[in-house]
Amino acid sequence: MAPLLLLAVAGGLGYCYYRGHSARHEKHAVKEDLKRWEGEGGNVPAVDTPTPQVKPQSSRPGGSLEVRH
Repeated sequence: MAPLLLLAVAGGLGYCYYRGHSARHEKHAVKEDLKRWEGEGGNVPAVDTPTPQVKPQSSRPGGSLEVRH
């Protein structure tokens, strides 16, 4: 039983090694010609995007901005 199990594990590892080796050495043609971005700027939006505004925080615990008397 143990030799059969070892043989199966060795065969599985050999198969994985064979598939990995053949995948690394296989040459593929480029499907389409890749174009560079205009101006190499990347994904630049057409309009200005708003920036997050800083909200004032209270120094009191609880965050209440109301004045207590």
